[in-house]
Amino acid sequence: LASGAWRRGFEVGPAVGPQPSSAMLRSGARRGGGGGIVDKMIPGYKEKIWAAVPTGMKEYLVRSENNSFESQISKHQSWQKTMLSYKAMEKSMAPSQKYRKPSVDWRRQMERGTLVFGRWYEGPQSSDYLPGNTVDRLQNVREPFSEAEWAERKQYRSWDIMKLGYGGLALFFLYRATNEWPVVWCEEREEA
Repeated sequence: LASGAWRRGFEVGPAVGPQPSSAMLRSGARRGGGGGIVDKMIPGYKEKIWAAVPTGMKEYLVRSENNSFESQISKHQSWQKTMLSYKAMEKSMAPSQKYRKPSVDWRRQMERGTLVFGRWYEGPQSSDYLPGNTVDRLQNVREPFSEAEWAERKQYRSWDIMKLGYGGLALFFLYRATNEWPVVWCEEREEA
């Protein structure tokens, strides 16, 4: 480096005016910590140390760095063979149109205008909840079932909950009336 080039690193204050494009491409370390303090005190010390290293050591260091770089390339190439063979096989695992699901999701049906707003099951009074074929159950809250529905439901009626409750209460009173309850006597302490 020229004697004036390393002094520019110690200039204080902002540069005045636009710098030429060649100055922007120059690799001068003008940031704090760029290159280290030793590089600022002894410019070009790494080149001086490298010149003092014996030739055999230089060859070894260069060869080991090149070998490590090339080993990464060969490792990548071996993985690339594996990945390319997998990718070639991956095409055969694509799902066949023969076995596809024969239905369209609701979002596509909505976009196409073929979506049917309704239920798959039948509602009361032969309603399937489609527009124009609905029944509002809340209009008749006192009698949710018709007489025919009540007659059908009574065929499968379970034990009445009131009778079950009264039976359980009777069993409780019978149990209390027929069993003896232990009496615990508390003795008074003798004061000394």
